[in-house]
Amino acid sequence: MLEALHLSYVQVAHERVIYNGRNPIFFNPYVSKEDSVLSVGRLLDAGKQVHLLTQHEHPISVCIVGAEHPVNPPRIPIRADIKVATDQLCVSLKGPQTEAQLRNLYSRASVYAATARYEPFGMEPLEAALSRCAIVANDIPSFREIWGDDAVYFRTNDAASLASTIRELTEDREKCRAYANRAYQRARDRYNHKRMIDEYLQLYRALPAVEWAAA
Repeated sequence: MLEALHLSYVQVAHERVIYNGRNPIFFNPYVSKEDSVLSVGRLLDAGKQVHLLTQHEHPISVCIVGAEHPVNPPRIPIRADIKVATDQLCVSLKGPQTEAQLRNLYSRASVYAATARYEPFGMEPLEAALSRCAIVANDIPSFREIWGDDAVYFRTNDAASLASTIRELTEDREKCRAYANRAYQRARDRYNHKRMIDEYLQLYRALPAVEWAAA
């Protein structure tokens, strides 16, 4: 994002990148995992492109949550789940979820598919990583920047490559667990809420000194 700003606007004298963070205490990385893939995003959202998960056969079940933002718990439970099953594919489509429901889905899934075509950061993959999911990510610069070697990447915007990568992790459980642990550790170390808050406070405290120097 900083590079994009450089391309569109004049460069400034002082700049800093502060990554998002989440409090790990809200997520459970210790639940026994199911053989399943989770992704969050509306099917019709070309940017999230979760539809890539519906293009090819997968050896494990796939769950797609069709709304990015959690909802408040309704007084009367509303079921908005659809299961589409054929000989080649089994996909569950879920409507808006509460935070508690999303946390449960994250904790149960063994793999999170980060399929976005473009993404400044991606809070959903971070929450999945804090729940100890292996991250399968679209090979775009921002995901490479955020996750480095601690995610498994599929060829950019390629549904066949996504399916192949999921199959590889399914067939190699040790590799899947290893990448889940790597994503979890990276998320805890680099993208926790305390680090984010501290960096913002340091930035705000430095601003008066920068203004005086400019004056």
